[in-house]
Amino acid sequence: MFTSTEFSSAITSASEQLEKARQMLRAIACPPIEALEINLRDLTQDSIGELLDQVPSGYRKIDKEIDYVYVIRLQPEKQSLVPVLWAQLEAARTLADDYCRLNKENANANALYVGRSKKLKSRLTQHLGTEQRGIYSMHLQRWATSNDAKISICYMKFEKQEDLLVQAIEDGIWSSLKPAFGRKGER
Repeated sequence: MFTSTEFSSAITSASEQLEKARQMLRAIACPPIEALEINLRDLTQDSIGELLDQVPSGYRKIDKEIDYVYVIRLQPEKQSLVPVLWAQLEAARTLADDYCRLNKENANANALYVGRSKKLKSRLTQHLGTEQRGIYSMHLQRWATSNDAKISICYMKFEKQEDLLVQAIEDGIWSSLKPAFGRKGER
């Protein structure tokens, strides 16, 4: 039986973990931010492959201790397109159940998605392409290619950082940008 004493001990432990994460957040510097761009109309398997050729795969042995946090957003001049994209994804969701969550309260944001992955190339392929059925992602190629708008994909590399710290960074970016799609929280 789980006891109130054990619960109290768990709260103390969680508090210590969060305090440690807070101290680490105050000390961390922004890593280099890599950026890619592509027009939604240009999303083909070939163009996605070419775009992502320069993105780390995450499958090498030395990549085990690396996490990436990424942001997918519309170019600022196309921010007014977000409600259109939101409606298009909402319609697409009636045909398949492997699309990411819609954030109605954020339907006017220029950030489309904030995420985290150890296998960045694979995850971005899921978001941009049509493959990977059954994996929750944006699958932009399925429903967004009728739009003439560039998206940018920015990512940061966190090497040998504690999971709690990287999760806090992702959550902080999510809270700050309030993306139109996806969910906040642990992977």
